[in-house]
Parts: sequence; structure tokens; C-alpha cells
Amino acid sequence: MAQESLITDEVRAAIGVETVSPPELVEMKAIKDYARAINWPDPPNPLHVDEEYAKKTRFGGIIAPWCFYTTLGRSAPRQRVPLPPARVGMNGGNDYEYFLPIRPGDMITTTSKIVDIVEREGRAGKLIITTSERTFTNQNGEVVGIAHGTGLSQY
Repeated sequence: MAQESLITDEVRAAIGVETVSPPELVEMKAIKDYARAINWPDPPNPLHVDEEYAKKTRFGGIIAPWCFYTTLGRSAPRQRVPLPPARVGMNGGNDYEYFLPIRPGDMITTTSKIVDIVEREGRAGKLIITTSERTFTNQNGEVVGIAHGTGLSQY
């Protein structure tokens, strides 16, 4: 006898619903601290910490390291999907697209949504694969990056 699907109409209704974080101010200190942390024990790229050097580059000033996106949107309200608690949950991977540099003084708003929810049957039981997307927009309404994430839940 086939088991009932965990993906109900309520679960499907969560797909495409957007949540928006309050705008986050990107501070110079946060960029410099992050650049030092990800390059430790090596010195960070001067583009991220040395104002005089950065002014002479094509960017005209300090910009955040490309992976600075991972620090943004943490205060965004999380969308709750009406699924039972999973036995095991894990990160299935992340992919980032970068369009514009993030600069000190930028106000970044993060918009999050679930793009898809798929159910698979495996040897260990049901597996729910949730695909999500976070879009990072600056104060000028420009999309500076998009993060794609996959979550795996085993039932």
C-alpha cells in the first residue's frame, strides 16, 4: 500500500511566498573584519581592507568579498512549511550569483522564497527536497546577488 504524500495543498501553498528582511546597513568594519576572518592566517586582499589601495582600482573604493553575501538576510523572517518534523535535516548545497559589488554604506534588503518542494521515496524512507532563493537588493533597487539553496529532510 502506497503511503500518503507529505506534500499537501498547504505545503504547495508555501511555494513562491516571499518574505522580506529589514534593510541591513553594510558597515566598513564588517567588511574588513569579514575579509580578515576568511583569509586568516594569510593577509586579506587589500581591495577589502586598504582604502588607499582600493581607491586606485576599477571599483574606486573598498568592496566586500564575494562571499560576504553569506552574512546577509539572517534577520529575515523564516517561512514555515507545514511539514512534520524530519528525522534528519541537512544542507543540500548553495549556489551564489553575483551581479554588483557590495560597498560600505549599502543598505541591503533580502527577499526569500521557496522555489520548489519535491518528494522522493528512498530506501531509508521519504526525502523532501526544498529549493529556496534569496535575492539581495541594494538601496538603489539593484539586485546585487542571488543565493540558491537546497534543503534535504528525511522522514
